[in-house]
Amino acid sequence: MKPHPLFRMKTGLRWIAALSLGLSPLQVHGATNAPDLDGDGVPNIVDPDVDNDGIPNALDDNVDGGIAKSGPYTGQYLGDHINNDNPAEKDIDSDRQADDSLGETDIDGDQMGDTDPLELDTDGDRRADNSAGELDIDGDGRLDDDSAEDDIDGDSLDDDDIVELDIDGDNTMDTADSDIDGDTRSNSASNEDDTDGDGRLNGDADEDDADGDGYKNRDDNDDDNDGLDDEDDADHHDEEDEAKVHTDLTPTSSALNHSEVRVTIQRMATGTTVLKVDAGDFDPGVYIIRIGGVVRGTLVLAGGNGKASGEREFKSTSTTTSGECLPLNFEVINQPIVIELGGVAYYSGTIPAPPDPLPPGGGTAEPPVTTVLTQSLTAAASTPSQAEAKVVVDIGLVGVIEVEIEAENLPVGTYTISIGGIERGSLVMAQVQNAIQGHRHFEIIPDEPDELLLDFLAAGQPIVISQNGTTYFSGFVPGGE
Repeated sequence: MKPHPLFRMKTGLRWIAALSLGLSPLQVHGATNAPDLDGDGVPNIVDPDVDNDGIPNALDDNVDGGIAKSGPYTGQYLGDHINNDNPAEKDIDSDRQADDSLGETDIDGDQMGDTDPLELDTDGDRRADNSAGELDIDGDGRLDDDSAEDDIDGDSLDDDDIVELDIDGDNTMDTADSDIDGDTRSNSASNEDDTDGDGRLNGDADEDDADGDGYKNRDDNDDDNDGLDDEDDADHHDEEDEAKVHTDLTPTSSALNHSEVRVTIQRMATGTTVLKVDAGDFDPGVYIIRIGGVVRGTLVLAGGNGKASGEREFKSTSTTTSGECLPLNFEVINQPIVIELGGVAYYSGTIPAPPDPLPPGGGTAEPPVTTVLTQSLTAAASTPSQAEAKVVVDIGLVGVIEVEIEAENLPVGTYTISIGGIERGSLVMAQVQNAIQGHRHFEIIPDEPDELLLDFLAAGQPIVISQNGTTYFSGFVPGGE
């Protein structure tokens, strides 16, 4: 008698499955100690239809339970009566590998590994891993949002493991996933208090990587991956080496009685410093922000008379000179600030200094350390072979605080320094002992007669040293993004 076509197809699938797992035919038939629910000689671990009910595991709501259609137990009910999605089902494919064990690499026994990009239903419960109704992706009986669930997608990688890049196994990397832990609450939801589903709340002291993206919170500009930078995120939890302070400015006689202006300065753990100016209950208009006696930006207040509001942000890592966020490349701490319109002052005060942050791990507060960057400039064809020039940049609390240009062995004379395409000052080359040297120093708070005011964006900008239209050196100021 010829074998039934379904039997031939099923046998072929078994051999394919066995070979895909690195098992030889002898290993399949000889594995007498391996579980074989339907008694067909093929261990459950490589059997595409564990219970022989005619429904392939990949389509079976109860992989290890059903009425056998063929084989030694034809007509008998084999296995359990527990569906794959039942919390009581701890071993969906009856291969003696618990669904939450490290050795279980194919939870639903569909011959597709749990980490395979094509495995879209890890536990075989007919609900896609990324569907709103799938609350237990790996079918181990622990909800994805349970504090005890430490391997949401059942790939044998702990959710907190540095090499776990897709916590919920939906084939979207955590860095780009709007719901990292697959609990149907988006990262930005107000009730999402455990973004990476590792059982530690975002604000817990021991939660140092809230979104599980491999970047520690203090080095991550968006701790919970909700699309908002930490300094703009209302539910951001400050790191121990972050500090923030604010002050309310004082109204003048020209200000409306119920209006207000608040200034906030914040040091982020990533090194970024942010200054925010918020105003409310003003008459609408474009107001001037004057800091240290210099106009630094505008404050656009929109709304009805007496109800207009708005904010302006300065950030030390910003390189744009327009838009809502402006570069913070000038000194602000303890500087006077005035909000004015049409030459009339409405609010004034002093920008406060945030407390020096604690170093990571605690200890005594220390002021931020200045970073020094040096960049050699490139000589032009017209430059004497022995000449050289460089730019030295000091980066402090508010970004670039000093820029020094140094040159040697150019012919004696006066040269032009252009930064960002604008002439910023001159460089005088003069004989000094046995060499010809030149030096120009820009600083945000000049304290020497020969220092120029650094009141422009320098980091990352092109720099050129020239004389009478001839370029001698060019390059870029270090410190840009």
